[in-house]
Parts: sequence; structure tokens; C-alpha cells
Amino acid sequence: MDYDLLLINVSRDQSGLSGAFKDSIGQYLIASYLRQRDFKAFVWSGDAGACKRILEREIGGGRTAIAGFYAAADNIRVAGHVIKWLKTVYPQCKTIIGGPQAAGLDYAFFESTGNDFAILGEGEIPVYYLLRALVDGTARLEEVPSLIMRDDRERLLIVNRCENAAVTDLDSLGYPREEDSLTGRLRQGEVAGILTGRGCPFRCSFCYEGANAKNVRFRSIQSVMEEIDYIRARNSRLRFISVYDDTFTLSRSRILEFCREIRKRDLLWFCEGHIAFAAGQPELLREMIASGLSCIQFGIESGSKKVLDAYGKHTDFDMIVRAVKQCKRLGIHSVTGNFIIGGAFESEETIEESKRLAGELIRAAKGIIELYAVYFAPYPNTRMAREPERFGMTIHEEAQEMRLNTMRTPVAGTTALSRNAIYDIRQDFDRFLREEYQRAAAAPRKADVLQGLCHNGKRISVNPTWERLYLAMPHIAVFVEHLAEEEQRFDENGYIIRTFEDVKINGGVLESGAGVFEGLEKDILAYATGIYSASEMAKRFGAPIGAVEECFYALNERCLAYMAQF
Repeated sequence: MDYDLLLINVSRDQSGLSGAFKDSIGQYLIASYLRQRDFKAFVWSGDAGACKRILEREIGGGRTAIAGFYAAADNIRVAGHVIKWLKTVYPQCKTIIGGPQAAGLDYAFFESTGNDFAILGEGEIPVYYLLRALVDGTARLEEVPSLIMRDDRERLLIVNRCENAAVTDLDSLGYPREEDSLTGRLRQGEVAGILTGRGCPFRCSFCYEGANAKNVRFRSIQSVMEEIDYIRARNSRLRFISVYDDTFTLSRSRILEFCREIRKRDLLWFCEGHIAFAAGQPELLREMIASGLSCIQFGIESGSKKVLDAYGKHTDFDMIVRAVKQCKRLGIHSVTGNFIIGGAFESEETIEESKRLAGELIRAAKGIIELYAVYFAPYPNTRMAREPERFGMTIHEEAQEMRLNTMRTPVAGTTALSRNAIYDIRQDFDRFLREEYQRAAAAPRKADVLQGLCHNGKRISVNPTWERLYLAMPHIAVFVEHLAEEEQRFDENGYIIRTFEDVKINGGVLESGAGVFEGLEKDILAYATGIYSASEMAKRFGAPIGAVEECFYALNERCLAYMAQF
């Protein structure tokens, strides 16, 4: 054999997948851990068709005889089918499943697919011991921590003890490297995801991490920056670092150290944050934004206190509004948040509270707030999946079988709402969001447009909803092409240029798709075509140059005019 283990992250297609899934960071960290201990693993990620060809080449070609599969809720089916095919064609191959879905596997899955092993939780130490047992015989299967095995005689699964299965010193793991990639390509897009810590203390009732995560552990910031520098040295397109941690905002001193170091590298970055953090620590949030934080993601979930308490969120309506307003005021470029539809104790009343919250957030954070709705998803081993009745819910197994992806099809009902009613409510909620966004974008202001679409005068694409709405307005699309300092500053010898073309003048009123104008605004816009300078306009209209300047800035604030030198 050429190497010991092929780690695979397979999906039916990758078009709608997050960077976190496609980066396969967890598998690369397993490969790094093994490399330091004289085992060799390669990592491959891609769609099912390509996966078959890879397995035919690697397993069929005799390069390795062990395949490990990452399995989350949305790819467990395809992973299972691939394993079944693999065990049929190459029965000598050993297969392993890890990832969040490992906690939800039963004996029937092992029996139907022929899968050999699964690993609960973090994989580095268990996979190392498993390879010692399978490859060189220096360990026994019974010694592999967190290992799940089949007992075909008793028709059940055996789960080994989980003590000492998690790495405590995260720096010792290293980080994903090209040499561990089967294709030799790694993190080549504009956004690269990183993990700076593990574990979560919040224990949200619907969340896999809260239910299954180990104690919170952090990498040193030096190690994190070494990884970022490694990525930059191999990717000239890199613009954004996305920090995937659920708990990045836990430590103030660590955040400040990260900010100091990331600022030296002139990169923008994203992170997840807790609502309480954003609402309660404005100075720290200000420092994060100054260092390049351009997008923060919040788990909003609901506008109902009853629902939020059931989730264990430790937030409420007013705190969420305060946190988002804080982000807007401090100048961040994007805030993303989701609402769960059809979750704990959901009713028409709780949905109305969520609508009221969503509407207020959109009005309060024009240009930067990106809200979306998802259905409740019962993830393995979470409190809501184990005991749905405690949350006023019923999970429908048949509906789960019919879904393609989690959170995109309702699979549960509540005491007050049937599954079909939840479907209708989700469609209505999406319509509500679209209408609220349309209303909020109807009278765009320069500050909102620039905060959402630009960073230091350069375009960024972090707000797809606002970008679509704003750039659908021809005058906004023109305006954002003229953001140079001299184009935004009044010059009495320069030429005021309007950002729209088609106009109608009816008496003392100028009408256009960008609005209706009267008085000096009408006069200036009518001739804002580059024929008269600002001072010449003042003479032509008998107005003080100061009045022309004031009018320019008022129009400029509404994205209706910019200044041209010639």
C-alpha cells in the first residue's frame, strides 16, 4: 500500500454547500495528527460521481485499503450508498464513518451498508489507535476510544469508552496542508475557513455542538496566524478569513490578540458571535471591526421569549435588537442571522413575534442585515431530537425520509401547528421578509449603501439581498462606480453629474425613476450632465455657491449625484 487511509467528504453536489463543509478541515487535522505519528492519510472532497472514480483508482488500484467518510445530516445517505458500493466491489476495504451523524447511526445502517466502524466526536486520537490496530497490529480494537463496532451475533453496536479521546493541546494538531490533499489543491478561493478552537459551553437544545462538544479549548493566536500565513503564501486570491468557531467571542484577551495580528495582514474576516457579546461589549466589537471584521453571524432563532428560553439561548427580543443596532452603529458591513420556523412551542403567536423582530431588524440595519428562515432540524443526540415532546413537538420519521437536505423541508409539527401548516407559515415568512426588504430599500441613503456594499471604497459582496435590491436601481449601480474621494467631494470648478438619465420636466417638477424633484434640486439635476460647472450653475440659477454645494451633498447622500473633474 502507498498510504494508510483515504479520508473522504462526499456530497451529491456541492453547489449549495458552505465553505466549512467543502474545506474538510476536520479531516485535514486528522491527517496532520497521523502524519506526525508516521501514518499517512490523504483527504479528498467532491461529488458522488467523482468519488466513485477516486475510489476505483485509490482502493481498486491498491494504493490504500481503508476509507474514512465524514458524515453530517445532509450527506449521510450518499456516504452510506458509496460505502455499500465500495464494500460490494472491494470487500477487503475497511470503512470508517465520523462526523456529527455518527452519533445517530444504528445497527441497521451498519448491516445495510456493510460499514465496519464509526467514531463518536473528535477523530484524531481514535483514528490513530484504529490504524495501529488495523495496519501494524500495535493496538487492539477494544483499546480504540470512542469507537463503534458491529456485533453481528447479537445484532447490536458496541461503543468503546470515550475517555481520553480528545486532543487537549490544539496547537499540537498543526493545520491543513497541501501535502495531505489527494489533489494537491487546498483553499484556493477568496474565502478560507479556519478553526481557532473547539467545544461549546452554551448547550442549546437544538444544536449538535451544544449536545456533543467536549470542553472548550483554544489554539494559540500564534498558531492561527501561522495557518493564515500558510494559506496566503499559496493563494493570491485570498480576501477573507472565516472563523468557524461557535465560541470565538468567549475570551476578550484572545480576541484582542487576534485583532492585533490579523490587522498586520490586511485581511477582512468573518466570525460567529453570541448576541449577549455584541450587545454588551461595544468597545471590543469596535476593535474587531477596526481590525477587519466585516461580517458577524448570530443565531437569532426566534422573536419569542418562550421559544428562546426553550432553546437555551439566554437572549430576548430587546437584546437582539440592541446587538444588531450596535453592529450597525459601529460600522460592520454585514450581520447575518436565521429564524427557525416550526421549532419548540411554535404557534401563530410566536411566528408573529418573530415577524415583528425581523421587521425591526431590517429597518434598524439597512444595508447590512441578512436574515433567512430555516425549518427546525432534529440533529442526533440533541435534547430536542431525544425528547421532542418536552418542547411541544412531534418528529415525523416519514417526513425525514422524504427530505433532501436538513432545514429545507419541515419534518416536525408542534402542539399548535401541523407540519403542513408550518410549511405554509415558512412560505409566508419568506414573503414577509421580501416585502420588508423591498420597503427598507425603497429610499436608499449613501451611508447604508456604502456600509453594505463597500469596504474602504472597494466593493465587497457580503450582503446578497441588499446587493440585489440596491444594484437593481440603475442610479445606485452607477453611483457605486464613482466612489473616489474627488468624486464624492464638492468642487465649485467641477461638474455635478446625475446618476440617472431618463427624465421628464413638467412645469416646475422633474420626474424620473429615481424620484420627483423641485426647486434648486430640480434645476441642478436637469443640467447635471457635464455642460456647466458648479459655479456656472450657481450663476445660471441665481443661487449662492453655498446653496449649490448644500444641494449637491443632499443629492449625493441619496446616491443621485457625484462630482466629475472634467
